[in-house]
Amino acid sequence: MNKIKKILKSKYSPLFLLAVINLLVAYFYIKMPFIDCSDYATYVNAVNYIKGLECNINPFNRLLTMPLTLLSAVFFSVFTGNLDSGFVILNIIFYFLIIIIFYKLVLEIFNSHKTALISAILFQSNYWLFSYCSAYLADLEGHFFFILTNFFAVKYYLKKNKKYYYYAIMSSVIGVFFKEFGALGMISLGMVILLSNFSWQRKFSELLKAAVLFIFLPGLFHLLFYFKFGYSYFNWYGVNLDSYNTAEMYNIISMIKVLGWVYLAGWPVFLFSLWKIKRYFKLDDYKVALVLLPASLAFFAWPLFMQRTAFVFVPWLAIYTGFGLSKMKNKYIIALILVIYILAGYNMELLLEVINLPF
Repeated sequence: MNKIKKILKSKYSPLFLLAVINLLVAYFYIKMPFIDCSDYATYVNAVNYIKGLECNINPFNRLLTMPLTLLSAVFFSVFTGNLDSGFVILNIIFYFLIIIIFYKLVLEIFNSHKTALISAILFQSNYWLFSYCSAYLADLEGHFFFILTNFFAVKYYLKKNKKYYYYAIMSSVIGVFFKEFGALGMISLGMVILLSNFSWQRKFSELLKAAVLFIFLPGLFHLLFYFKFGYSYFNWYGVNLDSYNTAEMYNIISMIKVLGWVYLAGWPVFLFSLWKIKRYFKLDDYKVALVLLPASLAFFAWPLFMQRTAFVFVPWLAIYTGFGLSKMKNKYIIALILVIYILAGYNMELLLEVINLPF
């Protein structure tokens, strides 16, 4: 009984309760089972290759970019009885983990439980994160390590404790084996070093050391993979480059539509938050925002605009939208805005049919 009371009083309890509601809504209301999503077939195909079974699709892109995700799903499938449920367990675990580390990241930045709570609600209730189909296309594991690395990078910037420098590198190294999104946090660490009050000699030394330490294991893996299978990440990028009409899917209109969809109901609140930021931010707050921004815009490097890759921008948006909302004095208005945001996420498919641009 005491343990139950302790859990209920935990700062994470409202976030975990909402997480459960989100997942139930996704399953019973949104009803988009992940096994019908196109990419899931490639995951199963890659697992079949690992098991020595017949493959209908080239498995190398998934084996190269997400080996630990595949192996983790296989591990859980031993207990659940099939691969589908193995992926479900894996992704639900990381859904809860990503909520915790995101909360900790915001708390580290602003030292405010209220801001951290609001930002975490905005983040975890984004449609592209919790919907079963979207979640499996949103590469939860890679995003978790991206945010974890950001957390250590921010800690290093604020505390100047060298252990967080190494934790950030280690987090990215592990993350890149789950999905390439896991490597993006290294950009944030690089920004921390550049914006810190270090000598240029120390900046160069730390940037070089970070690059070498990060590249060693993933680089060795990719090199061995290429020698064994004749396949590299350049092949995978080239496949995507050739598969889409870049002129139609990489332009200002596509960018507006994708970014509009990926943070639909959050944009008006974010614009309001910009005014609050201007009013309350100090120099270090702007620096931390700048530290996290370049990696959050990495989706521009992909050969087309799509919600799946643009989701990497959502954590940054949720952090600073949450800050603006937390500065509102009326808690009932805050609650109303959050409810509207959550309900919009639950009805994303319906809303897109209504407001989708005809071009």
